[in-house]
Formats: sequence, structure tokens, C-alpha cells
Amino acid sequence: MFAGTTSRRFRAELASDVRAGFFRVLGEVSPVGLERVLRARAPSRLRSFPGRRGYLRRAWGPGWALVGDAGYFKDPISTHGLTDAFRDAELLAAAIAGTDTGTSLDVALAGYQADRDRLSHRLFEAVDAIARYDWDLDEVQRLLREMSVAMSDEVEVLVDIEGSTITSPLAAVRLWR
Repeated sequence: MFAGTTSRRFRAELASDVRAGFFRVLGEVSPVGLERVLRARAPSRLRSFPGRRGYLRRAWGPGWALVGDAGYFKDPISTHGLTDAFRDAELLAAAIAGTDTGTSLDVALAGYQADRDRLSHRLFEAVDAIARYDWDLDEVQRLLREMSVAMSDEVEVLVDIEGSTITSPLAAVRLWR
């Protein structure tokens, strides 16, 4: 079970007693959910997260490249982290495979980073806005549609990669060696 609120409210009212804060917020948004949680065996420790704005790191350098969470932070409310890791692995594999056609590794990795950043930007903006909890129902619906469009863009890019000769990150790693 997950309950969320603004960072400001978390710090002002809930951080000093996360357990009580969790039950209070859950009861405010879902009395039925609170009732079910209270009937269940609660975990001994609850985890909290006061929020943080997303960011992208440089995705590559001499002898290394980052995929997924290693290369960025995005609020976990998106539940998109594993998808990003697979997406980035495919983008990286395709970039490395491109070196087989004469593209330099530095150019290929710079292209990987540009693709990753372009595909991540729209999703980052929507996720950060959702994670702030300062929206109304109309706004959150618009933000969720933005996330959907961003994910559709990712799917289109991955479908194009699947149509190429490289079909998995492992195949590209074999080519790179």
C-alpha cells in the first residue's frame, strides 16, 4: 500500500512519525483502504520518501555507459524504472551495433545519450508534476495522458530497433567485444 502527499506536508506534519502519518493520509484518501491495512499484519518499519526532482546524468564516458536508474533519477511514483532500464539497454545496444557500420564509438554513445534524454524529457516533466501533488483531477488526467504519449514514443523507437539486425543487448555486447 502506498500513500503520498506534498513534500511540504510530509516535512511539516508526517516526517516525525511516518507510521502515524501513513495511517492519517491513507484514512483521508481511502477509509476502506485504511480499514483493510489495519486488519492486516503491518510491517515493522515503513519507508518514506520526501520527494526529489528528477535529473539525468551523463550517460557514457571512456569505457563505461549507464542505463536506467544508474543514469538518472525519476520519482518512483511513475513505476517506470525497470522499463527505462530495458529501453536504455536496447538504445545502448543499437548504438554500439552502429559502430559495426563505421560510426565511431564516441559518436554512437553520444547518440545513445541524446536518444535517452529526448525520450526521457517528457516523462520526467509529467512525473515531477504528478509527484508534487499540487494538481486537481483535470490536471492529473492531462499529466497521465502526457505520460502515455511519452511511453508511446518509447515504444515506437523500440519497435524500430527491433526491426534492425540487433535484437538484444547481449548481441550488441558480443559485437562490441
